[in-house]
Amino acid sequence: MFNTISEAINWIEGIKRKEKRKDLSRIKYLLEKVGNPQKYFKIIHIAGTNGKGSVASYIKEIIMQKNYKVGCFISPYVIKFNERIMINDEYISDESLLKIVNDILPLIKEYEEKYNDIVPFFEVVTLIGFLYFKIEKIDYAVIECGLGGRLDATNFVNPVASVITNVGLDHQNSLGNTIEEIAYHKAGIIKNNTICFTVKDLNVSRIFTEEANSKKAVLIEIDTNKLHASINNGTDFIYDGEKYHTPLYGLYQANNASLAIAVCKYLFYNLSNDEINKGLANVFWPGRFEFVKPNILLDGAHNIHGITALVETLKQMKYKKICCCFTALKDKNYDLMIKKLDEIVSNYKFVTFVDSRGVEADTFSNLTTKPYECYSNYVEAINNFDGDLLLITGSLHFISEVRKYYKN
Repeated sequence: MFNTISEAINWIEGIKRKEKRKDLSRIKYLLEKVGNPQKYFKIIHIAGTNGKGSVASYIKEIIMQKNYKVGCFISPYVIKFNERIMINDEYISDESLLKIVNDILPLIKEYEEKYNDIVPFFEVVTLIGFLYFKIEKIDYAVIECGLGGRLDATNFVNPVASVITNVGLDHQNSLGNTIEEIAYHKAGIIKNNTICFTVKDLNVSRIFTEEANSKKAVLIEIDTNKLHASINNGTDFIYDGEKYHTPLYGLYQANNASLAIAVCKYLFYNLSNDEINKGLANVFWPGRFEFVKPNILLDGAHNIHGITALVETLKQMKYKKICCCFTALKDKNYDLMIKKLDEIVSNYKFVTFVDSRGVEADTFSNLTTKPYECYSNYVEAINNFDGDLLLITGSLHFISEVRKYYKN
């Protein structure tokens, strides 16, 4: 039993993170032991390489306009651990988190002793989230997959709607080395006789269509060519003939917001544009295209898909000289990320991020012809820069640390 929230979170963070899951029997067993809390509310299930958190936040805020109590389960966090589990706009309290951890601790230990198995990190967090949502008697839960979809720990749910934001190359060691293999895993969240929303992508459309047909599910594909997005103190876009605005920057935010609008229009036949716009206006997503100062931009892009979206947005903003503070983790395609950033970056500040998966700054220096400096301390790197914008990107873990520095 833990006496403080710090002890509880340290225990959770110290749990082994299994790379691959063979099936969902363990999480189903644990949920049955606590009364299947996931059956007490309606679920919107979200998978995708990037944009899951933004889509989840849009959906949550729009549904809240209907005066429902909405849970949101995301990963990873940027501000604090409690960010993973929230209801409406409030993170789970330390008191609630501590109580639930202590409540499930005997069950975790019993299972591990009985089956000589470890309950991994994400399954423990999933168990906590669903128990909290049941206790608080929410109406809807917006659930973000942790990794993949088909064998993700959240994929035991029976959703009222599923969403696949996009498919890009990431987590190849777990999901496969091709877009098609990764799409197969994402498509696994499509359930029998349900509906799934995604953006139209000719590279994976066949895979999603085949999965939907096999499950007798409806697949709705949004044509992004018709969104006509532009950057204007956030992002303006047109969806289904209506003009909308989100305070979040990024051409890709038009895709994310449109997915959310489509889902919510399906769930609520009487949803008004005024309610949609109020919901969109309330969205805040830390560490994603976030200006912490007028000339300092944080973005958690950590794969080539995310970096490409970031670069295309910055091209529209027409900065003359961009200095990029960059680091990445070993399991990412940082060579491709830097090659893409070279299209807009004038000079780099490469940083060695202190993490078990961190990459030495010198490694990045061999991947660009642009001027660069290498740092072992990110504070030294970000305090002086040459350019009219400092872009800090490459790793969401890194962005989380830098954001704390600026906010403190």
